Amino acid sequence: MDPRYTAQVLRRARAATATFGLARPPIALERAARRCGIGEIRPVDLPREPAALITQAGGHAVLAVDGRIPPHTPQWNGLVALVMARTLLPPSAGAADTNELAEVGAAELLLPARLFRPIAARTDLTMDGLRDLARRFSAPIRLTIRQWLLTGSWAGFALLWRQGPTGLRLTWRAASPGATYPATVVLGARADEVWRDRSRLDATFRTGRPHHGVEEVATGSRPAWWFTRFGIVREDGGRAALALVVFDRRGGARQVLRPEGIHSGSANRRPTAGRRSFPRRRR
Repeated sequence: MDPRYTAQVLRRARAATATFGLARPPIALERAARRCGIGEIRPVDLPREPAALITQAGGHAVLAVDGRIPPHTPQWNGLVALVMARTLLPPSAGAADTNELAEVGAAELLLPARLFRPIAARTDLTMDGLRDLARRFSAPIRLTIRQWLLTGSWAGFALLWRQGPTGLRLTWRAASPGATYPATVVLGARADEVWRDRSRLDATFRTGRPHHGVEEVATGSRPAWWFTRFGIVREDGGRAALALVVFDRRGGARQVLRPEGIHSGSANRRPTAGRRSFPRRRR
């Protein structure tokens, strides 16, 4: 994504929620709808798509949501936020960036950074921590991860793997600002093309229990070692394995090939990870 487009979408999303002040989560998206040019959010019968923007006579814009989806649930909130976010996209943005930019805007609408950042900074980087954040904001897992990375509470990649007819494939990804994906980490990639040893990934999918450790991965050039947390998530009516790749904070976001050690412990929390060390005083 072009960082200029990202900054523009974030600026517009923050303007839409500026009147919320320091309201407690979850966020009522109806309050931001008019700032996105939407006059009403209405449940309707939508057999082809779960949510859509409909322009009625006189230019009145209605955000129509499948009436079978309970309002203000994570699914409902995610659908509404994504449609709202598409009204914030710059017209010059390329088609390839549209979906990712919409997720960036939707994450900011549903999990405003000024509310989300202090809560996320006190949350352990684990699957339980992720689910707790999503539950507090009544947000989908993917938007929660997206905002967690964008606000800088931790640095790394999030990779979602789904089982299909041809095995586990990468169906969604997110990265810290400024980070570059290796050549192998492309949407549709097979798990075997990324992970040298799939034992932890397969065990997570088989048992449903989280696993973590240092993994050897293929990058398209030299091998790399990533500290990775695997866990099972359920979104869009399906079951998927989520991999959270944690960068080595000593090298910053650009050092994408240097993982944290397996015994990182409290280093998953930003205040501890950012702690400085001082030289001992000479006697």
